[in-house]
Amino acid sequence: MNREEIIQLALWAAFGAGAVALLGEWLHARRARRLAALAFGPAANARWWTRIVAPLRVVALAGVIWALTVLIAFEGSSRLQDRNAAATRHLMVLLDVSPSMETKDAGEGGNQTRRDRAANILRSVMERANSEQTKVTMAAFYSDAMLLVKECSDRELIWNFADNLPLHIAFRPGKTSLLKSLNTAQGYIKDLPRKSVTFLVLTDGDTVPGTGLNPLPSAVADTLIVGVGSATRGSFLDGHLTRQDNAQLSQLARRLGGHYHDGNVKHVPNGVLRHLIAPDERSDRFQIGLRTLAIIILATSVAVICLLPLLLEFFGSGWKPSPMGAREPARSPATNNVEVVA
Repeated sequence: MNREEIIQLALWAAFGAGAVALLGEWLHARRARRLAALAFGPAANARWWTRIVAPLRVVALAGVIWALTVLIAFEGSSRLQDRNAAATRHLMVLLDVSPSMETKDAGEGGNQTRRDRAANILRSVMERANSEQTKVTMAAFYSDAMLLVKECSDRELIWNFADNLPLHIAFRPGKTSLLKSLNTAQGYIKDLPRKSVTFLVLTDGDTVPGTGLNPLPSAVADTLIVGVGSATRGSFLDGHLTRQDNAQLSQLARRLGGHYHDGNVKHVPNGVLRHLIAPDERSDRFQIGLRTLAIIILATSVAVICLLPLLLEFFGSGWKPSPMGAREPARSPATNNVEVVA
């Protein structure tokens, strides 16, 4: 059930409850008029402010029904839709999971695998992004890109993909194809809002041909290619030398209109992530969700319904009847006939 359906259902329920309450107030007013002298004294009139009690009770009861209907119908899917609607930016992560990422030559001392270093960089970037305003789409690539999650807000799930899973076994063995993977990953974000995506590529590099790279979709605001692994000391893997190809990665970043960062030792600076970590323009404006509004209306309506009887009891009428059993003391007949003699 979407937001519009919930509001429509709640309005109909509140209208029905208000109609029943209005009928009840009308019947109560008829009876009160017949017993006005007993209830309000010889003048048969309550105080002026009691005229608003009946409309207040009708509105309060309708408010209770509206709020309860919204809260009951507000399922997890509706909450998810509200959260997605609140997202103002997106992070697209393209993670290299080729066998060369298992080479241990990354980090300050060269004792980290490239995969672990990429996971540390990703964690650092995501910790600086606003978790409530940013959704993460993540894909792994080897011979091609494979979508892992789309518009996800669970940070632990993203870190688990980057940290411990041997994702390369999900691909057919072959050569790493960064260019093909970039083109595939662009399809995952092409329908997102314009200039809302930060495109982050974590890789140790690959030979990229001069042609065949598709232009980035309009959804991309910033592109950042981060290289991991030593750029000076290589290791042999499957008969060839593997190391971070910083020259190719830097050239690829320029072709994409983005930035290249050597992340083998240093984390990504804030200046490169300006769009991702910038404060939301809507954060200064007061916002209230449908569920929060329902809770406020429910609390207010219940308070009105509970307080009205007390206000009517103590301040509804100026006439206070004598307590039951209180009578004027009787005088004896003998006393009335006595004449005072001077």
